[in-house]
Amino acid sequence: MMADGSPGPRIGDAFGLQLSDAVRLRRPVTAFVERSDGLIVPSGSAQWLSGEQEWPSAVRDALSRARGPVLDVGAGSGRHSAYLSRRPLQVTAVDASELALGICRDAGVEETVCADVTELEHRLRGRPLFRTVLFLGNNVGLLGSFTRGTDILRQVHAVTSDDARIIAEGRRPVAGTAENRDYLEHNLARGRLPGELLMRLRYGTTATHWFPYLFCGPEELERIAKAAGWRLCDVQDFNYPGAPSDAAPLSYTAVLGKQDG
Repeated sequence: MMADGSPGPRIGDAFGLQLSDAVRLRRPVTAFVERSDGLIVPSGSAQWLSGEQEWPSAVRDALSRARGPVLDVGAGSGRHSAYLSRRPLQVTAVDASELALGICRDAGVEETVCADVTELEHRLRGRPLFRTVLFLGNNVGLLGSFTRGTDILRQVHAVTSDDARIIAEGRRPVAGTAENRDYLEHNLARGRLPGELLMRLRYGTTATHWFPYLFCGPEELERIAKAAGWRLCDVQDFNYPGAPSDAAPLSYTAVLGKQDG
């Protein structure tokens, strides 16, 4: 029940609560993603607990290209930030969840900033320029849409050096079910990218605010990036463990550089 007594979940940091419980219990716990059309699907947390030896080789390969200082956008549990900090590189972890950033610090990440992905330039202005920016853990999804994504990547452009690179991970949209096909077709009919979502995360009796999210392929990412002054340099397709051996790759890593760099 909400604070005013009306039915519904309490609005709060459902992501941070799920992550905190997973780390505290040392096992995956399940939240639920609620999409704007009413579809509800489970969302696990096993990926936040995995060690680097369990990461897809494409992710490890992409991380090997990082140069400091590094900005980790949507750092979550800080697994990538902590990995690079041990190399050692100077890393700043950014997340909208204070609970997540506490876990980052416990993992050894010294520099953290609590900020929404849409306010990067404002919150990071005046700091030394970053040479690498991470959007890993499928954080291409945080771009949300073409317009929002272009604005976010323009902000990243403003806080990075001329030779900066973005190391990102995305996931292609999948029609799969009738509900997904209807959702994709609804987007296309309104001039949106097919993989645009409006969703929220629910954990226990807590839910986040509704927020945009994006499933897109490298071609769509390239269009968004180009409008913000970035060029797509490299793409590596992969599937996470458990996918059928003959399944077409849904996930990919992408490396982007500045068009004028």
